[in-house]
Amino acid sequence: MSKVEQDLEELSELAVKEGASRAKGIDTSLIVVDDRVQLKCRYPPCINYGRNLMCPPYTPTAKEFREILQNYKYAIIFQIDKSINKKVQDYLKKKETNLLDLTKDEEFVELVLNEGVGNEGAEANRIITAIEREAFKKGYRLTLGLTTGPCHLCKECDPKNLCKHPWEARPSMEAVGIDVSKTAENAGFKIQWGTKESMNLTALVLID
Repeated sequence: MSKVEQDLEELSELAVKEGASRAKGIDTSLIVVDDRVQLKCRYPPCINYGRNLMCPPYTPTAKEFREILQNYKYAIIFQIDKSINKKVQDYLKKKETNLLDLTKDEEFVELVLNEGVGNEGAEANRIITAIEREAFKKGYRLTLGLTTGPCHLCKECDPKNLCKHPWEARPSMEAVGIDVSKTAENAGFKIQWGTKESMNLTALVLID
């Protein structure tokens, strides 16, 4: 086993120790970047578009990120399995839809902010930070994490001012144009877009 392979294995084990349901090191050739992913942020317009520093148009475009990605060879991909909060479950059943379809519903987003779905965004960010810290110690000083879903570290983001949580806040994979479904499938992970009872969330840490 090469040093890089061993490091990726140890970083994957760290992710699981920190709370990830599963994690593995992958080659960045498995990461799929598609301009249409960011297009979905705009049409129909997501309520976070232009209102959150970790979302478009404040993040790199898919084209820009595709060029950035060429400088990375490895990544850690991990997932968090979560049961959905009972109040959120009831809302989903009332609307007779799934979690993904409600990400642009203001009433739903307010409910998630107040009740949470297990605080998965903050949990993913914490795992990312742990991986970044350990990777830096191993000599990978340009390691960069991408979280799951829009940033909710603040109840309301003010994009006209500096981020209040610069050490924890991260853009999502989708925010830079990554096709999460295809990337997860390429990595051998099952992807489940929010049923009424549970969901699995995917995050990524680029290693270099």
